[in-house]
Amino acid sequence: MKEFFASFKSSLPAWSAPLCGLTGAALFLAGTVCFVAYNWAALGTLYKFALPLLGLLVCACGAYIKGLDSGTGKVFSFACGLFVGLFWVVYGQVYQSGAFVYEFCLAWALSLLPLALLAGNRWLWLLWAAVSNLYIISYYWVPMADASDFDRFFWCLFALNILCFAVSEWVVRRSGKGGWFSLFFLAWALLAGVGFGNGDFWTAVCLMLLLGVYAWRFKRGVTQLAFCALALDVLLAERFISGLRYGGDIVTVLAVLAVFVLSAGGVYVLSRQGGENE
Repeated sequence: MKEFFASFKSSLPAWSAPLCGLTGAALFLAGTVCFVAYNWAALGTLYKFALPLLGLLVCACGAYIKGLDSGTGKVFSFACGLFVGLFWVVYGQVYQSGAFVYEFCLAWALSLLPLALLAGNRWLWLLWAAVSNLYIISYYWVPMADASDFDRFFWCLFALNILCFAVSEWVVRRSGKGGWFSLFFLAWALLAGVGFGNGDFWTAVCLMLLLGVYAWRFKRGVTQLAFCALALDVLLAERFISGLRYGGDIVTVLAVLAVFVLSAGGVYVLSRQGGENE
């Protein structure tokens, strides 16, 4: 039996273990949130604040004992970031300061920044980037008053994710480790490029072309190159192919299939030529 599990473990990719650990931490936090929400009326102020702070303390001790470089320590440090967010949720509910989501996201992002710097955990940095994106979206999108606010929202979201992408790629080139998490920033930059339906289509197309050339030129791996090709396919299919009128729906379907097959072949050829660094 041990030999079976050893062979099974060796066949799994390296990122599967930390991903399972982080998923477990997120599910544990979700259970804690549901427990607090269900018993909210019966809990006093002291207990409301004690639960997330106790979880934060336990996870911080676990990260310190196991070490921040170990897989378990990374899971504990990531859980610390989640409990920080839970604390601000409780704070907003107790003192009625959670009327606006952007206030909660700003407090959480500011609290995550020193924690991510101390832990050096890429998952914490990814969580910080996600919360920062939510802050920009909730601040500019929800109470948007005029077109100038929308333009500011677009550029802030675009600039944040391009900056995060550049920093993550710089870290990858220095450390030599795979940077698949850069795809998170590419996805958000693409959404900013299309402007959630009101932006410039050609900005998004040029962005994906430039990032695709970058992925091929600097051998960033087939994953990043394929993401850029897929994004281009979707953009082109939505803008041009979906508007075809000749021959009915079957022509549109065949055109979309042709574009995807050709792009997949192009990604394969380019990745074989440039090598893979993931």
